[in-house]
Amino acid sequence: MRAYESLPTDNSSTSADTYVPIITIYADGSCFGNGTQDSAAGTGAVVIDHNRRELRLQASYLGPGTNQQAEIVACTNALRLLQRPCRIEIFSDSRYVIDTMAGRNRIKSNRTLWDGLIRACYRHHVTWKWIRGHSGVVFQEIADRLSRVAADLRSGLSEDELESVSRLVKVDSDQAAIGAVEQELRRLAARYQPQRSVDPFDELNLNSHRQGFAFTPPSAF
Repeated sequence: MRAYESLPTDNSSTSADTYVPIITIYADGSCFGNGTQDSAAGTGAVVIDHNRRELRLQASYLGPGTNQQAEIVACTNALRLLQRPCRIEIFSDSRYVIDTMAGRNRIKSNRTLWDGLIRACYRHHVTWKWIRGHSGVVFQEIADRLSRVAADLRSGLSEDELESVSRLVKVDSDQAAIGAVEQELRRLAARYQPQRSVDPFDELNLNSHRQGFAFTPPSAF
């Protein structure tokens, strides 16, 4: 299942100078020990440039924090990957994030993090969409796995590690990509913790937007 399939991508009348990339972001945050002094928060995201059929992955460790904080920063980190103004749909399973950014919630806490997210939206046209967690949407599931491994390892993934994972994921990936990503993340995690006693995935069920241009669309990244 891919949630972006209705996304309009009409850029056919533009030039390279006026081209605006069409982007979908799936962002997720995780926190082990949420609300405790020994908490560990991580973020994960899949960022898709539809017209170039490119994607980037993101996985960062935040340190001690809460799940809500991780959900905010996951979106911020994903937006910061983009180097030019874009038209963006952001999918998150956090109603806290979606309702706040849509103006339905007042900002009462985590103001510094909210300010960072708002600044990251500058230059872009952003639409916020809620998605149910663990509902089988491929890229949201992958974002979840990335956030979990960052929190579990208490370390973000390096560019080389993210590249090894991204080779398993394509813009048109199906459910099989989720298992392949989990297997690669377990392999990477074993480098950090060869005697790990906890598997961050063990409670989980492990069970085209391309068009013609008169120019090569510039990368959003």
